Amino acid sequence: MGSSREEFGRRVKARFGAAHLVAVAAGLATAVLFLTWARGQEDLAPVVFAAGEIRGGTLVEHDDLRVTEIASDPMVTAAVLPASEIDALAGQLATRTIAAGDPILRTDLRPVVTEDGRRAMSFPLAQANAVGGDLVVGDMVDVLVVTDDATRFVAEAVPVLALPDGTPAGLVGGSSAWWVVLAVEDREALEIANGVENGTIYLLRSTGTPSLTVRELETGSESSVPPPEAASTAGG
Repeated sequence: MGSSREEFGRRVKARFGAAHLVAVAAGLATAVLFLTWARGQEDLAPVVFAAGEIRGGTLVEHDDLRVTEIASDPMVTAAVLPASEIDALAGQLATRTIAAGDPILRTDLRPVVTEDGRRAMSFPLAQANAVGGDLVVGDMVDVLVVTDDATRFVAEAVPVLALPDGTPAGLVGGSSAWWVVLAVEDREALEIANGVENGTIYLLRSTGTPSLTVRELETGSESSVPPPEAASTAGG
């Protein structure tokens, strides 16, 4: 094996010569130095990363965030939050669970108070009662509350701000707590809280649908429409 390597070396030297090999080596060294210098000259952009795991539906604290420099790629920097905005992010709502060390995307956080003055409210409900979980952030929903006294819509066309990541096990047909975050007004928040504590809540996806025509159905009271037998008797 050793003789083969020596023979190969002799052939290389005989073919190219020592001066040629020195020139090649110098060229390679120059290329490495240039690449090293170019990397050092690469534009970097400071952006916001998650310092630790941030759970969806929770309010972000300043300690949850850190600044890291990344290569200044226009497509990437357009999607993530710049370091210049970090002070304004504390107190905002996480719309999904963000793993530690992941960049914070512009769609990952929402202000607690929306532009129209509504407040963010999270509450638990069975996934089966929320269109089977077939909702996305940005959908509009109507909130229906059923209690012993009445069945009524307590909020109409409110935006979904955040949802759980994935589908937790054991929810179908059960009362385990799936959750949703909606942007609601004060009265709607009170009605929803009452429904959580004293009744059952349903979400109806209303994105792109007309306004409600019936908002409440009294339970336990006589119907305003007479049964068929009574109607026929009255007509006779």
